[in-house]
Amino acid sequence: MNKYENRIVIITRETRLEKVLAAQNTISQARFYVKQLGADFDEYETEHTQYNNSVQMVRRNLHDLGKIQVLDRRYLPNFVFAPDDIIVAVGQDGLVANTMKYLDDQAIIGVNPDPGRWDGVLLPFKPTDAVKIVSETIEGKRKIEEVTMAKARVQNGQELLAVNDFFIGQRGHTSARYIIKFKGNKEPQSSSGVIVSTGLGSTGWMKSILAGAKRISSSVIGNPLGFDYENENLVEADMKLSRSSKIEEASMPMPAQEVYADEEILEQPAVMDIRDFKETEKRASASSKSKMMKRPIKKSYGMSELQDVMGKWGSTELVFAVREPFPSKSTGATLVFGKISEREPLRIESLMGENGVIFSDGIEQDYISFNSGMEVTIGLAGKKGHMVI
Repeated sequence: MNKYENRIVIITRETRLEKVLAAQNTISQARFYVKQLGADFDEYETEHTQYNNSVQMVRRNLHDLGKIQVLDRRYLPNFVFAPDDIIVAVGQDGLVANTMKYLDDQAIIGVNPDPGRWDGVLLPFKPTDAVKIVSETIEGKRKIEEVTMAKARVQNGQELLAVNDFFIGQRGHTSARYIIKFKGNKEPQSSSGVIVSTGLGSTGWMKSILAGAKRISSSVIGNPLGFDYENENLVEADMKLSRSSKIEEASMPMPAQEVYADEEILEQPAVMDIRDFKETEKRASASSKSKMMKRPIKKSYGMSELQDVMGKWGSTELVFAVREPFPSKSTGATLVFGKISEREPLRIESLMGENGVIFSDGIEQDYISFNSGMEVTIGLAGKKGHMVI
């Protein structure tokens, strides 16, 4: 007889070996194929064995706690979860993120099937912990952490959720063409795509983008390409958004972080000497008094301004970054990074004739087509995920 009435749903995923076998039909053909790629087939088999052993251990240990159902992640979109289901995901971080999108208020328990192989930021528990963690979760003794999700919505009503991040660009990651619209401005761009990350996902794809940008910016001095333009003149006011926000902006005090100056004040670097900061502040103040305010200084985001997002699962902001923006006579590279909030979503209008896509959490098969004439609005999702920690 089961100890609890709750159903325990164990989410699993295909191993690399199973994927190769599905395509190659036999072990011998699969071995030949993997070796032709220069990979170690024995590693595929070891990984497969370890994963299956962990799944069987979790299933066997939880047998007496409640009714067990094992579900492959391929069937998540069509599976109906009960409100009191206990969800146990045995796999890599991506499996936890992919599962969370299909849940409502159910909490998810991440189990690391192979701690020696996977880091598992979202997999804090081992297979041997399963009975203890599931029991404490059902009895309300475990802490539940809320996870902010992002939502992408196109004008025809299609929606997609992301636990980690969105990719907006070309299928195959070739050059994407679009108009980016943010904080009342818009700019035509050509790039390798746009990444929008949640606080949870900021330690993944977004972290690598920031790490590369930091190293490049600290290494490159001057203008190695022989010219110095980003076509900032291509950035123009997005009148549709500006008109709707004028009244609201007029009734609000100027945010402390916004510093206005005339055209002579240069863009601020990410890190400033205190004397430079005071001098810039003095010049901005003098310019304001003389009513020479023309445009806001472009904001530079340092890590200090991202500390409420980076690695914070419940952050109420998202971060976006443009990958490899290409400045040209018709495309700019000015609106390339920023924080998205509930009041300030990101909008992108597609200029791609074909193969434009929006996908989330690295699952390219689960996507929204994003071709010319379509516009997506990306902001915070209305629901949150719940992680057992």
